[in-house]
Formats: sequence, structure tokens, C-alpha cells
Amino acid sequence: MRASSRRNPNGARLMTLALIKDVFRPKVVDRGSLRRYVLSVTAFAWVISIFVELTNKLWFFSGWPDLWRELAITTVEVNVIAVPIAWSIGRAHLELRLAKIEADRIGRVDPLTGLANRRAFYEAAAGFAGGAVALAIVDIDRFKRINDANGHAAGDNVLKAVAAFMQDQLGALGLVARLGGEEFALLSAERPAAEIRERLQSFRRALAEAPTPVCYAGIRVTVSIGFACRNGADLDSIYAAADKALYFAKAAGRDRVVDFDDIGEAVAAARLRAG
Repeated sequence: MRASSRRNPNGARLMTLALIKDVFRPKVVDRGSLRRYVLSVTAFAWVISIFVELTNKLWFFSGWPDLWRELAITTVEVNVIAVPIAWSIGRAHLELRLAKIEADRIGRVDPLTGLANRRAFYEAAAGFAGGAVALAIVDIDRFKRINDANGHAAGDNVLKAVAAFMQDQLGALGLVARLGGEEFALLSAERPAAEIRERLQSFRRALAEAPTPVCYAGIRVTVSIGFACRNGADLDSIYAAADKALYFAKAAGRDRVVDFDDIGEAVAAARLRAG
């Protein structure tokens, strides 16, 4: 009995502090927390009103029936006034939070393709620190010619088509992002490098074989891909490796996947042929 009597005051104090925190420092994140906020504000207003009413009535006590009647009237008044006000304030908090979430989401999405943008790419890469990370940089071949021959609207359609195809073909492997211009990236963690290379080759072949619809016609779009996979390396070194592999893919004739780890062998073979 003594233990429970000691716990009760602590529990009441914690509940009171929680109620005050809900009222003066609300955290309205969804409909459930909005309802809790309304209940907390109403309960707080009711407690204060009842306390004031009791204080006044104790000085001029006219009998229990009058006291109960006045308390009932005060309760109704509190609910009529506090609930709509609390609901409006709580809903404003919720709408503001949702607007911030939406603004943050938009700030991480490329507006043309709907893929993750460069900011989201780097944020995701920061979370992969320490593990095995694979990066593929995908560049549309001769994109300037596509723009010059068909117009920038057609170029935008090509970007959107390639982005959608890449997301469909490679999205299960990791994050697909648009880095800028005609350059895209696949960022993957803890997946076998051989599997990713195979999927990249399948994506490249499928894209080249299926004409991309532009201006009610179809044009052949190819991509060059630089690939690198490292364990425990920082993003800058992985990006530099993939970028160098992309350079070799372009120099070797485009429409191909080049793994950074194969560059040394390719260079050696080229020198042997030249010698």
C-alpha cells in the first residue's frame, strides 16, 4: 500500500507534465496526434476553468445543486470554445508539418524525370559509408545531336524515357538518380558486383534495341556506362573510378559498360596491339 501511494503522486505529476507539454509544445504529425492535441487543450482549459469556478463558489457557497449546475455549464462552455480553437491551431500545425515534408521531398526529386536528384544521391551515398558500394554512371550517347536534330522538347522526352526505363530495369538494385544533364547514376550497396554488371549490360542492350518514342516516331538511344565497386571506400574515390570508366566507355566507341577494374587490362592489351 505504501509503495502504491508513493507511485501515484509521481504518476499524476508525469501525466500533468505530459499534458502541459502537449498544450504548449505540440507535436502534431498526423490525425491521431491532432486529436490528442485537441483533447489535451480541452482538458487543460477545463481544469483551469473548473479551478477558477470552484475558487469563486467556495467564497460564496450557495449549496451543492447550484455548484454542480455551474460546473456543468462551465464544462459545456469550455468544450464549445476550446475544441474548435484547438482543432484550428492543431490543424495549422499539421498542415505546416506536411508542407515542410512535401517541400523536403520536392527538394530531393528531379522535376523533369521524377528520379532522385543529385542532392538525394549524395545523401543516400553518405548512408552507405563503410560497406560495399557499387556505382554506375550512365550517360546518353550523343545527346546534343538528339537535341539539335529533334529539338529540346524531344530531348526532354528522351531524358524522361531513359529515366523511366532505367528505374524499371535497375531500380530494384538501389537508388536511381539523375545527376544532371544527360547523366544518370545507379547507387547500390551490398549487392554482388557481377550481378550489377550483368543487369547493366541487359539494361544497355534493351534500351538500344527498343526505339525511344520521340515526336510520334522512334529514335535509337544508346548509353555508355562506367562502373566501379569498392568496399569501405569514400564516395569521392568511387565516383572518380566510375567516371574514369565512363570516359573509357566513350573513348572505346560508346554503347558499352566498362568496369573500372578492367581498365588496366584493357590498356595493357591496347599497348600490346600497338606495339
